[in-house]
Amino acid sequence: MQTSTRTALADPRDRIVLFRREFTVSVVPESAPARVWVDGRYVLNVNGVEVARGPVRNEPRSARYDFVDIGPFLRAGVNTLAIVARHFGQSTSWWVPVPPTYSLGAGSLVFECLVGDEWIVSDASWRSSNGEAWTPVPVPGDVACLPLESFDARAHCRGWTEAGFDDSAWRSAFEITPLHTGADGRRSPPSSPFGALRPPVRVAYPTGSTHVADEIDSITVAGSPDQEDPVRQVLLDQESIPDPTGSVVLRRFDLGRIAAGSVTLEVAGADPGTRVDVAASEHVDAHGRLVTLGQHAGFRYVCRGDDDVFTTFDTIGTRFLNVAVRGADASVSNAQIRLSVTDRHRPRPAGASFECSDDSLNTIHAIGLRTVDLCALDAYVDCPTREQRAWTGDSVVHQMVDFVSNPDWSMPVWHPQLATHVRPDGMLAMAAASDFAADDQMYLPDWSLHWIRSVHNIHLYTGDRELVAELSPIAERALRWFESFLGPDDLLHDVTGWALSDWASVYMNGCSSLTNALWARGLRDFAEMSSWLGNDASARWARARHDAVRAAFEVFWDEGRGVYIDHIVDGEKRREAAQHPGAMAIVAGLVPDDRMARVIEGITDRRRLIRHSYVMDRLTVDGDGQGFVYLMNGFPADPPWDVENQMVEAEPFFQYVVHEAMVAAGRADLVVESCRLWQVFVDAGETTWPECWVGGTRCHGWSSTPTADLVRHVLGITPAAPGYGSVRVAPSLGDLQWARATVPTPHGWITVEAHADGRVLVDSPVPVVGA
Repeated sequence: MQTSTRTALADPRDRIVLFRREFTVSVVPESAPARVWVDGRYVLNVNGVEVARGPVRNEPRSARYDFVDIGPFLRAGVNTLAIVARHFGQSTSWWVPVPPTYSLGAGSLVFECLVGDEWIVSDASWRSSNGEAWTPVPVPGDVACLPLESFDARAHCRGWTEAGFDDSAWRSAFEITPLHTGADGRRSPPSSPFGALRPPVRVAYPTGSTHVADEIDSITVAGSPDQEDPVRQVLLDQESIPDPTGSVVLRRFDLGRIAAGSVTLEVAGADPGTRVDVAASEHVDAHGRLVTLGQHAGFRYVCRGDDDVFTTFDTIGTRFLNVAVRGADASVSNAQIRLSVTDRHRPRPAGASFECSDDSLNTIHAIGLRTVDLCALDAYVDCPTREQRAWTGDSVVHQMVDFVSNPDWSMPVWHPQLATHVRPDGMLAMAAASDFAADDQMYLPDWSLHWIRSVHNIHLYTGDRELVAELSPIAERALRWFESFLGPDDLLHDVTGWALSDWASVYMNGCSSLTNALWARGLRDFAEMSSWLGNDASARWARARHDAVRAAFEVFWDEGRGVYIDHIVDGEKRREAAQHPGAMAIVAGLVPDDRMARVIEGITDRRRLIRHSYVMDRLTVDGDGQGFVYLMNGFPADPPWDVENQMVEAEPFFQYVVHEAMVAAGRADLVVESCRLWQVFVDAGETTWPECWVGGTRCHGWSSTPTADLVRHVLGITPAAPGYGSVRVAPSLGDLQWARATVPTPHGWITVEAHADGRVLVDSPVPVVGA
């Protein structure tokens, strides 16, 4: 991708370039290690076979290359490397451009591979051509910021990934000489603005299962005016009037459940020029029309008339796919269409397991596994459908699920590192390596505090001192960011930024009990890690701050009702009291021992609990979707529930804190029944966990708390020393007759089987301690 040789902003257009290189192999090696990186994303083919996609998302100044062994794909004789490289031009949900230098920052490719004794590198021996088949489509922006594709197969080069293709009309690839202040003329990394390309997060991202969509129905409509955006085209067409003589055929497809990966379209019997627009959504209304609820994903394909097969460049997560077909009458009505999705998730090798005497809990556990799988792409994402952003705080639940159920710990260790995009003031970006991080228009203070808990999890599960030491200063800066909001009463007041909690209607303006308790938990976790690292000064500071909050936190206690109130505004103790402050106060060590039983009884009294979200309760297929006005204007001064006797329950995400509170209060026996709350989703037919009790997306990793907690709290399997130097086994089965699990550790598998009669069987490679 040639770039300018003068100071200029990177070309903001979405651009695709094809690169190919032929070479001869006399003796096929067993292994041919290759490293590849693109300023954007790529697809690598060897002899016509796709072997890699990437690279993983990251902040561009700390980019990581991919490693792939192409040896198994080589053959004796002429071989062909073929790379489709895409530079998106503007920020997306999972990619941001870097401020360019004189010659880098508008698209570049780095490749090197050792084949036998020969190095094949990205140089002028490669041939390149613009991807003429792709037409840029503006990124929709806002919540949905997923790139779209518009591909005309008639303009695409047949056979370009195979040996023997005539590329004489192509140009030699342009070797970029890094030009910047301090450059030395070398044409290889490291160079500004990217610095050194770092080692990969993992060796490979394997493809998974392929899911074929069933065609539900087909209807001919009058059609709407032509649109540049293929998703908008379908959405308008589906509102068009049915007309047997119309020029557009609408076809509806259903995968049966949500899948996330590369979407493949196969078309047969279509005339050249037939246009196929595809739009995806996890929601449809009663008439089968897509209801986007913020999702904007899909693509356009123009048929060549034969061998019409197209696979999307980027991952799409969806259940439903609606298709609008335009062209000659016969082509429109007779075209055969097949749609499928091939998984693109991080690996989860076999070995870990959970099973208990309650089949409903086994189902709940399994659905949580699948939900996290779908939300573990090249990073932990909030959802694979609407956004695909790597949120800084959401991922603490994904991480806990993987630590207890996935022997591949690369992602639970990697994601907290990815999220270390620090603002100059020390606050973390709310969504890493994304348009939100680049724009920095909003920030989520409490997400930095959930991120600290994910660092603490790395400390406990891996015992990796070097990594924890690297992340610790970032955690300290984030904690110290809050100090400017401290009042003379040693509490945080009027903390700026977006106070999300978990979408539940928790009042957090003024002096917030939840914000103070979250900060106190962060201080406590940080103090523990600092002492472990030998950083005594930071540990003393954190403990002193925690002690001060603990003493001051009493102001939130309502002795008459036995609750911690949500907030204090202008000196007035407001009456709202959600489940969240009491739960977090217990976990943060702010509740006196003699009060613990009363607090846990109060926040788990289901006669008191109600579910309410000003924002998400209205984000449903039948809702008006206007709840987001509360993000800008705040909550009403007078809540619509009985604040004296009712308590807003935590949404699925924050239930991980509620469960930790149960354990800390000595009531781990309550976790089993709490995990059964997810049965409401099962009864509704969900096969992945929705974002909230009501409203939101239908596949949200942060809702998978039971999958982690049935192992961590019901069987009670947790590290008793960092890195599983020893393991704590403290079963609390509730009403279960038995439960068993096998969990991964750095030392091998630990298997625990517990029975209601008190028998506990443990097979462990490390010392075992009890509760």
